[in-house]
Amino acid sequence: MINNQYFETAKISRLFFKIAIPGAIGMLFCAIYAVFDGIFVSKFLGDVAFAAFNLMYPYYFILVSIADLIGVGSSVLIAIALGKKDNEKASRLFTASVLLIVGLEALVGLVFYFCTPPLIQAMGAEGELFNLAVEYFRIYCIWLPFISLFYAVDNYLRICGKIKTSMFLNITMSILVVLIEYLFLGVAKMGIIGSALAVCIATFVCTILALLKFVRGKLTLKFTKPKFYFKEVLSIFKNGGATFINNISVRLMGIIFNVLLLQLAGQDGINSYGVIVNVSEFIIPLMYGTCDSLQPVTGYNLGAGHIDRVKKIQKYAFLASFTICIVSFALLIGLAQNFAEIFISAENTAGIMMAANALGIFSFTYLTKWVSYAGQSFFSSIEKPIESSIVSISSALIVPLTLIGCFYSLGLSGIWLNFPITSLIVGIETIIIIFILYKRKTLYVKK
Repeated sequence: MINNQYFETAKISRLFFKIAIPGAIGMLFCAIYAVFDGIFVSKFLGDVAFAAFNLMYPYYFILVSIADLIGVGSSVLIAIALGKKDNEKASRLFTASVLLIVGLEALVGLVFYFCTPPLIQAMGAEGELFNLAVEYFRIYCIWLPFISLFYAVDNYLRICGKIKTSMFLNITMSILVVLIEYLFLGVAKMGIIGSALAVCIATFVCTILALLKFVRGKLTLKFTKPKFYFKEVLSIFKNGGATFINNISVRLMGIIFNVLLLQLAGQDGINSYGVIVNVSEFIIPLMYGTCDSLQPVTGYNLGAGHIDRVKKIQKYAFLASFTICIVSFALLIGLAQNFAEIFISAENTAGIMMAANALGIFSFTYLTKWVSYAGQSFFSSIEKPIESSIVSISSALIVPLTLIGCFYSLGLSGIWLNFPITSLIVGIETIIIIFILYKRKTLYVKK
């Protein structure tokens, strides 16, 4: 286990390999289950079920985004408290955050359970596609309060120095999902409900395993008598706001894209977008795991006043994100059709060509995506929630929504071009914000 003092004494390069690399691997495995989820649904249940899966995919992440919001937001405050050697406050914040996640997610799950049919109807889904989407999504609504905490607990494990534990939990969850889903779909023939149940059961098991680490009382963070202070809750929502806004905005745009694609190209259009999303699940988690794993270290050193170390840590985060994106671009541009064939049935040659074309255009996104992604994480880790939120909402909602109007006349090509151009614009915006804060000498000063 890595103790918190190690955060301010170890070499930055050693910190990076001990924290960011396991974090990236853990997040990658956490996302791999979603890829196999899509593959199993496509191969065992067919293209209509895969379309239903892709149609509801954004909604599921809207549900769990509250847990991510609180997890990221509270981690900043907890890390700073630990940097100031106030372990009691850190544990109190941790306990309150866990209870807040479970309560809010239970309420959200209940609301969405009853709102599912009208939501899917509003997207234009009918017949078998509508029925499969409702069945699939309602399973997640029921299980939400029992599984959502998993999307926050890795932040708390990393703060306690349990980097490898977080990684192994993510790996375990992915393995469980693959095994259970194969049994449910390939052996028991449960249909699309089996897909959702497999994910829920695996996530619930790993959530319990994670919580047991804290219940035993051997970690830096411990469960204590909960106390809620309005100012602290507000700070949690502010610091996690950028991540939340990004998650919600990305999923809202996903819903909007699905509606447009359903109108322009029907089921094949949705599945082409599904291929993009599933392939991205191999890339985004690597950046997310790298940058967000370093947030507790950054926050701790910021709280301890070690600004030089904060700068060095973030240089590694930007460099790692750049490397991941450039390699990803090369792979996507060269293997677009191969990736499409994994998810689209072989007899649907038109669907495969549409997905390959979409992925080829989309690949250019990663030439500049590293700038905004690492920048957003950087702003969050140094308590610049406004700047982080600006980058997030620009990337996930404002710019792509504006470009939809500009490129609508181009049809499908306009939708695929939306991604790389959005990434370029927001990358420039991120650089401008950093430059302004640097010139004003407020980059590492709390507001």
